[in-house]
Amino acid sequence: MKILIVGTGVIGTLYAHALSEHHEITHLVRESKFNIMNERTISYDIIDEREDKENMYTIGEYTYKCALHAEGNYDLIIVPVNSFQLNEVIETLIKQAPNANYLLFTLNWDGTREIDSILKKEQYIMGYPGGGGTFKGNLLWGNIGQDVKLGAVYEEQKPLLGKTIKMFEECSIVPETPANILHALWMHNVGASPLGVGLSKYNDIDRFLKDEKLVETCFKAMSECYSLCEKRGVNLSEYPEAEMYNMPFSVIYPMFKNNLEENPIVQRFTAHALLAIDEMKDNFKKMLQSGNEMKMTMPNMQILDKLI
Repeated sequence: MKILIVGTGVIGTLYAHALSEHHEITHLVRESKFNIMNERTISYDIIDEREDKENMYTIGEYTYKCALHAEGNYDLIIVPVNSFQLNEVIETLIKQAPNANYLLFTLNWDGTREIDSILKKEQYIMGYPGGGGTFKGNLLWGNIGQDVKLGAVYEEQKPLLGKTIKMFEECSIVPETPANILHALWMHNVGASPLGVGLSKYNDIDRFLKDEKLVETCFKAMSECYSLCEKRGVNLSEYPEAEMYNMPFSVIYPMFKNNLEENPIVQRFTAHALLAIDEMKDNFKKMLQSGNEMKMTMPNMQILDKLI
């Protein structure tokens, strides 16, 4: 397939590297970045979960091929942008590539009303990556999972979903296809945004973990937001993480702390979280607003709101 990826960020680069094994990849960049990024070669240090444990730690180089416009008869345009940037980005893309197919590779809280005002239903599917990381100078330090989340909101999107599943499978990435992709994205959002707001107090993982009171507030805020998701129609029994955050803090905190401190894959995910704090804050505000509109009592969300 001929694939265009918006930008040269961590997620775009990770999946460009993985998909380039079997597909032609181009990155869409602004004019100000074209001369910097086109044909630029970076190094990578990636935990590649597609490999067996002995071969997961991979190093190498990746060279960007860039374009200034989305025209070019691409089979798929992947849009891995912050959720608060999505509508503006696809408004720009649709003017350049009105007949293209799109994978919207980002979180969601607002549903699809605004998206549907820009794209035809059959033109897009939604999803979320299974990797993360950060750039350290000219080095991409990250991980890429064996899976991604993909889904069709509408029946018209299922042909595109099938083609996209095959595209990933050809590169040994097996997509998860939840029954309701919007619900899955909302739940993932809840698992990130309150923690992101708590993390923003320090912008440092170690200092955040030492503030047990703040971590506990984040856990309780997540539990409040899972209840909010349930009021929005999510079946929480399908998501074990919702029940986990109802466990006593004395039980869950040591597991959470140990995971962040000892799990190298989680450490790379967490490094990515530090790059996405603005997005998590924005989504946090939307969740709190939704709770207020539904007249929910969310005291821990209110405490975290004071950090913004």
